Formats: sequence, C-alpha cells, structure tokens
Amino acid sequence: MRKFFLVTFLALFLSGCQNDEPASTAVESSASVAESAQPADASDSPELAASVEDCSLSVGWDPWEPYHFKPSGSKVRGLDVDLLESIAEHSDCKLEWEQGSWVSMLRLVESGELDLLLGATETPDRKAFAYFSDPYRQESFRIHVSAEEVDSWSDKTFEELLSDGFRLGLTSGYVYGDKIDTVLDNAEYQEQIVDVPVGELNFVNLMDFRIDGFLEDPFVAASINQRREWGVPLETLPLDLHSGNVRVMFSKASVEPETVERFNRALASLRDSGEYERITGRYIN
Repeated sequence: MRKFFLVTFLALFLSGCQNDEPASTAVESSASVAESAQPADASDSPELAASVEDCSLSVGWDPWEPYHFKPSGSKVRGLDVDLLESIAEHSDCKLEWEQGSWVSMLRLVESGELDLLLGATETPDRKAFAYFSDPYRQESFRIHVSAEEVDSWSDKTFEELLSDGFRLGLTSGYVYGDKIDTVLDNAEYQEQIVDVPVGELNFVNLMDFRIDGFLEDPFVAASINQRREWGVPLETLPLDLHSGNVRVMFSKASVEPETVERFNRALASLRDSGEYERITGRYIN
C-alpha cells in the first residue's frame, strides 16, 4: 500500500500463503491454536497432501529497507522477508518473489496475478479484493527534511506547513492515515504534493530542491540514506502524524481463506517459540 520513522513497530503477523502497508497487536494464543499451528503429516490425508503440494505463492516487494531490499548479487532480504519465509516454512508453502512498484503490484493483487503483498494497511477499498492477515508489526510515518531547513518548519502543524507552501513528497499507493489524508484531500494543496513510484526518489527530489520534505518510516529513511551514502543530513519534524497496524494482503482472486488462516496459525507458533523475536532482533537491536 506501499500507503512507505522511528517507532515501536513490531507485533504480530500473518495469515495465508502469499501490500499493500502494516503493526503491533497481540495474537491470541490458545491450546487449540498452538496445536493447529504444528505441521501436519500430509500422508495422513490425501486432501492435505494436495494442499501442501499446491501451496506456491507469488509475493510482491518493492525496495523498502529494512523491511525488504535486495543487495547486489544476493536474494531479497529484510525484516518482513525473513518473517514471511519462516511463516511459509511452518505452513509448507513455497514463495516466489517478484519486484515491482507498489501501485502496479496492488493492481496485480486485485486481478489475482500476484498472490500477496507485505506491509499493507487494511482499508475498506482493499478489503473488496483482498484478505488481510493478523497484524505482524506496527508502522509510523514522519516528515523528513534537510537538517539545514528544520528550524524553518519545526514549530508548525501539518496544516500550517502546507498553508505556508511546503512541498511534500509522497510514495504513490501508500496509505498514510486519516489525519494526513484529510489534509491532502484539500484541493488547495494539490500542486504542492509530489508523488513518486519508489520512496528512494524522495531523496533525489529533496537534494534537487523539488520538495521541502517527504513522508517516510524513520527506519526506512535511515537505511536508504546510509546505504546510498548520499550524505544528506536529515531531521524529523516533531509531528505525530500516523501509526498503525501492518498486515499481509492476500488476493481474493488467487488465494483461499484457509491459506490465510494457515499463515496466522504459523505466526502464532512463531511467537510462542521465540523465533519471532530472534528474527526481528536482527534488525532492531
């Protein structure tokens, strides 16, 4: 969605085999859930054997460190990637990773040409064509500006920024939350909004003075800035704009509800075993 900050962002995750994207909520664990999360023996049931064999899912991803990225000469990596691969392994599902822009992949999920997206925010429009997993982490968006300009903007509200002509960079297709969307829907500000297909282009636009700042997850902004070695000193404006739950989005056109439940059970098992904390600890410690 990819809809796309320093936050407390980890909670529960997943449901079926496959954002749009999203956050941190507690998953109920009971004896029955824990029991159902254990891998079943496919030989006990021909129907189960068929479902295991058929569980191959296409997963869309866009560059968004530290959640999903692809180092040169390597496979796709990241916090969300590691979580999904572990959940898929516990669910006897195979994953095929496909890179694209967030907006284009949303359309593919809707049509069933792509099975799932990570880091998605649940919205009424998306629920018309997608299932959503349990929340697996929490996200937050902040406005990032050049350190040299932070004093010019830091004492203003979001509405005051735009009223003063602040040019804001956004990533197409991301859900930024009701508080932000309400302001952005104002026709008066449309010429100040600069959309890009990939979040990294916001850095380029900031360096080229096409925008005054951009909305991004603080962890993502820090990772991109460090990896690219652009050396752009960034500051975050002290505005509490949005935080929310992050989920996996599954295409209703290509994924069965049972697959989503299978992933949710695997996520609960992952948390019970301590594997969830071990995976997330690689990126947040």
